[in-house]
Amino acid sequence: MATIAKLCELGVLEDLDPGLDPAELPTRQLYGTVEFVAWLNDVLPELVVEDDPLSDDLSPMEQVGALFSEYLLGETFSTDRRFKKLNATPQHHIWELKTPDVRIFGWVPAKDCFICCYGDLKNAVVTFNKYGLYMARTKLVRDKMDLDEPKCVESREFKDVIST
Repeated sequence: MATIAKLCELGVLEDLDPGLDPAELPTRQLYGTVEFVAWLNDVLPELVVEDDPLSDDLSPMEQVGALFSEYLLGETFSTDRRFKKLNATPQHHIWELKTPDVRIFGWVPAKDCFICCYGDLKNAVVTFNKYGLYMARTKLVRDKMDLDEPKCVESREFKDVIST
């Protein structure tokens, strides 16, 4: 079994840095799987959102960068929709980071730490009802990962997974 730091050393996970200013100190941790980082670098920059009155003025890439910065810098997430526990039976303990146009699926291995596993445009997730697919795929990645137990925080309470 390995720690998150060891999995980063081995290249299984990558520390996600949205380009914080040197004076900004993160209060939370954010990681991505190799597959997620490839999506972040190769797919996300090319994504565009068709004219949608509910869409943000920012591109999907800019939205994700802002969301990651806000998460890392310790902004309050427990009372809004940017961070959401997904429901499933049986309980899979999968969480979702959200922007107006992007959904990012992952899990919380420890309080104030999030591992990003999959990302997609909101419209694709909702239109094709991909929530179950992404929850199952995220759980499978977590189960296969050689991460120390417990591999995730098994709580539905925001106070247990993120500081406010």
